[in-house]
Amino acid sequence: MPNSTTRLNRNYEYLGGVLLLLLGWQLLSMRYNQVLVPSPAETLQALVSLVESGELAENLLITFHRQLAGLAAGISIGMLSGLLAGCFRRLDLLVQPLINFLLAVPAIIFVTMAMVWFGMGTTMTVFLVSLLVFPVIHTNAAEGLKAIDPALLEMAEVYRLPPLLKVRKIYLPGMRHALIAGFSLAMASSVRLTVMAELLGAREGMGQRIAIARVYLETERLFAWVLVLLVILISLEFLFIRPLKRWAGQGQMEAGALTARQDGF
Repeated sequence: MPNSTTRLNRNYEYLGGVLLLLLGWQLLSMRYNQVLVPSPAETLQALVSLVESGELAENLLITFHRQLAGLAAGISIGMLSGLLAGCFRRLDLLVQPLINFLLAVPAIIFVTMAMVWFGMGTTMTVFLVSLLVFPVIHTNAAEGLKAIDPALLEMAEVYRLPPLLKVRKIYLPGMRHALIAGFSLAMASSVRLTVMAELLGAREGMGQRIAIARVYLETERLFAWVLVLLVILISLEFLFIRPLKRWAGQGQMEAGALTARQDGF
């Protein structure tokens, strides 16, 4: 009961922050010209126009297709390399300079390089998203594997646990928190990376529509697309990221209980 009350209070606080943001937005629109800051009402009208014309649905489908393809590729490669790096120390040392390079270089540099290599369009966008999701998943997978208590692995060997049971009872609970943290960050980042890549180097998609609105000073449409992006990110937060984090917390409790049982033997 206290947990549900605390969660409800947090939701109300979040809603209060959104209302304050809308109030500040309205005050700015009253202070400055419409070309600079359109009002929430004007932005909503532009959003309705996007929906009625079919432009919103068409471009969102294109953007989501690219985002999901890049996210899936980045997660697959990052998981494989991260698990191997967590098992083999030498491989971890060999891959680490590449991981540091990918995390340190600004994303705009990779966008420019991808445009030179692949031109403008889907291939470039998918490549960029997968390239920058990969180091996040790799790092979390490797660190999660290293963080598993060696005593639990020794206990599994002593009691000759079957491999599948070992994975289900030791590896997954032990790595769950790190993996969920990586998935959450990768999921949110992949949306922003897709839109950025489309803005700079695509002929269709949500990012390209934002670029067109900027060029023609259609600020209310620009704000409408930004509003759509915010709704997507907030939806990911409440529908996927927060439930996954709660699930990760349960995994930590399971791992702790297993450690306590092991200490009792």
